[in-house]
Amino acid sequence: MFHNGQDEVSPVARSITSIFSDFQHDIDELFDEILGRWRMPSAGDEPAVVSDHGDAYEIRLCTGSFKPSALEVVASEKKLTVRAAHAQHSWERVISLADPVQTEKVSARWANRILTVTLPKKETRPPSPIE
Repeated sequence: MFHNGQDEVSPVARSITSIFSDFQHDIDELFDEILGRWRMPSAGDEPAVVSDHGDAYEIRLCTGSFKPSALEVVASEKKLTVRAAHAQHSWERVISLADPVQTEKVSARWANRILTVTLPKKETRPPSPIE
């Protein structure tokens, strides 16, 4: 640092220190932003994509670093629960459904860190007219 012959820091030195500190902060933010875009998504980072195909729901979830063997998929009549766990952390996602599904016909597939669950809807009878 620049000293003016005393124990105090000169205004010039203070100014230079401030400039470099601001510059370092800006560079740190830039790298955080750039690297943040390139990092692999983790479970729960991205929203679930729920598609209603009329006769079935299709739900897509990013599973991050979880492998298929770590996933547990549980379907109830109007809810899908996906859980995962490994040594570092655990994760759970619960999705409510508007229509009841056929739990015995639910299927799931996993590819490229994306879990896709297909939930066929229960057939609903149209209401009978009142006579």
